[in-house]
Amino acid sequence: MAEQRIQRFDLRRLFRLPLLSAEEGSGSPAPRESEVLFELTGENPENRLFGRFDAAEVRDRLAAAGLLKGLADRGYPDPALSLSCADPADQRICLHAGKAHRDRLLLEARLQLSLFRPKHPIGPFTEESSFRMLVIHWLVLSDPGRGFTVDRPRLPGQERPGLGLLDEMLSLLKTFSRELAVDGVLDVPDHFHTALFYSRAFRYLDPEAEGVFQAIARDLAGVPLALASDAIREGCLVDRATGETVAWPAAEQVMAMRGPLRRYLRSGEYREARERALAGIRFVVNWDLYRAKIASAGSP
Repeated sequence: MAEQRIQRFDLRRLFRLPLLSAEEGSGSPAPRESEVLFELTGENPENRLFGRFDAAEVRDRLAAAGLLKGLADRGYPDPALSLSCADPADQRICLHAGKAHRDRLLLEARLQLSLFRPKHPIGPFTEESSFRMLVIHWLVLSDPGRGFTVDRPRLPGQERPGLGLLDEMLSLLKTFSRELAVDGVLDVPDHFHTALFYSRAFRYLDPEAEGVFQAIARDLAGVPLALASDAIREGCLVDRATGETVAWPAAEQVMAMRGPLRRYLRSGEYREARERALAGIRFVVNWDLYRAKIASAGSP
């Protein structure tokens, strides 16, 4: 068995598998035997996050990111941590307030290390370009001890109010990204409010999509966020010039960490394309349509 594992490690060096390669001088620690096994075969007998981090190491990084202090400040000291990492496409971190029950959930992150290729040419990148990404499939930060209020109403998709710890969560993702030597963190936000929250650190990979998103944020700035996000979800966003309904644009938002991806999202080429898209469109909400949809659904 030991000989077989050594052969797997040698294969990694021989073929330079994209999911295992790191930039020279990146400072990323050498991969563990369990990590190489995980990325080559998908096996994860020790239930380590990405084959690398055990529960104690994940907790250390949660603490360093400020998440444990933030939870303690909100009345949740010493949360229970669980990892579910058997499936390479669903690496799951959960924190619960006491018992591991859905009603006591504080944090759930479902992540994946994956190669990403653009679906169409974007800037200097083609469909053949590939990036090593930390993909967010699901992320929840919820406060099980608090209810929704008039001042902080339910946002689309929410079961519980948020914790206000997104910055700390982004710090954790950055830590994992540096240690795993990824090009960026990728998410496809399904709601306007999610994209808006992430926009403090993420940009749409396609500058035209970023321009459209910023135009929506600009034109709906005076609308309460929960209402704006719900109206968009209900299909009531309208191009003011044409009067046509505009569906929520599903596209990749990226927190670039290194290399060509980071350089492009900071480039003048990206900025100019984004500004053209931003200047070329205006949005409004069709409130009559929204009221009709809400009435037909029987929602308050």
